Amino acid sequence: MPKRILIVESGLPSVPFEESVLLRREHEVIRASSGAEALEKLRAQPYDLVIVDETLSDMAGSALASRVRKDGFTALSIILLGQDRDHLQQAAGVNKVIGKPVNPEAFREACSSLLNVQSRKDARLLVYVQVQGFIQSGFFLCNSMNLSPSGILIITGRKLKIGDMVHLQITLPREREKVKAVGRVVREAKEIESRLNAYGLQFDEISEGDRERIRLFTSEAR
Repeated sequence: MPKRILIVESGLPSVPFEESVLLRREHEVIRASSGAEALEKLRAQPYDLVIVDETLSDMAGSALASRVRKDGFTALSIILLGQDRDHLQQAAGVNKVIGKPVNPEAFREACSSLLNVQSRKDARLLVYVQVQGFIQSGFFLCNSMNLSPSGILIITGRKLKIGDMVHLQITLPREREKVKAVGRVVREAKEIESRLNAYGLQFDEISEGDRERIRLFTSEAR
């Protein structure tokens, strides 16, 4: 099934022309020339893969990747292209870093892996983690489809609104003590096929200890 791919580059292309042609043959490829334009396109429709150059006209590609995750776009994979490959490996929210100039074989392998359903499940940590939510009108149960140190994607029968502040208690597998956080609803995850409601929440309040517990859990799950 064709996937939707966003390529974010400013100035001279970093993605090899031949590889760009190959992607367009099998998938829908859309381009953005800045980080701001990329964010607009991400808000307009869902994507499966974002390929971003570290050197953008308005922000670093690594900063864009971090912003994408903080804004709740967790149900996609991100490839970062940059010259300082070792340093960029630490970029938050990035699934794969490829050095520049881009090696076509490495690029092709990364795209194929992250667009593959099972590989994308592994990269995105599609796990069902039990979550309890509390808002002013009361308590509700939900499950997590995606969890990261910066936010969570939940499925629930409860109707939420953008901007709602939700007090969360997250039960990680094999742990007795719940992770506690306050998350703000930043988007409705309409790309999730479910009869329930899916929302992306950004953590506005969470202790560094609980953030580290999530980081360790997601690291082990990968």
